[in-house]
Amino acid sequence: MAKVLIVEDQRDPLKAQESAVENVGKQYCPDLRYDVARCYIDAEAMIPRGYDIVLLDHRMPIKNMGDLENTDFKQYCRSLENIGYALIDKIKRVNPQTVVIGTSSLSEQELREQPAPDYVMSKMYGTAENDLDKILSEVVRH
Repeated sequence: MAKVLIVEDQRDPLKAQESAVENVGKQYCPDLRYDVARCYIDAEAMIPRGYDIVLLDHRMPIKNMGDLENTDFKQYCRSLENIGYALIDKIKRVNPQTVVIGTSSLSEQELREQPAPDYVMSKMYGTAENDLDKILSEVVRH
């Protein structure tokens, strides 16, 4: 059984990633299971569970903001911090073989000071599935 962790705070990108994992990931591993973390603290607490693949956003809130994205989007945006990729080293310490797939929409320039994920993929419908398929086909070959 493959275990996947999706770290994504926003509703629509999360739905796209869940769809990609369900539709593409299960083609490669039918008994694949996934968990979701909506903030840094939750993701950090879940890392010790030892995931095979982590889909990781970079810009996210430290703590779970509940429904704030829907009720006060400006306040929600003010809660976001560039902290997700700081988890990469922690993920690799738990399991060096974990495949970390970055899903940040920030530019390479904005991410240059951060640890680098093994792969990057879009978190938008359609392209997320195509990107995940390419990544998983490469991972399976190695």
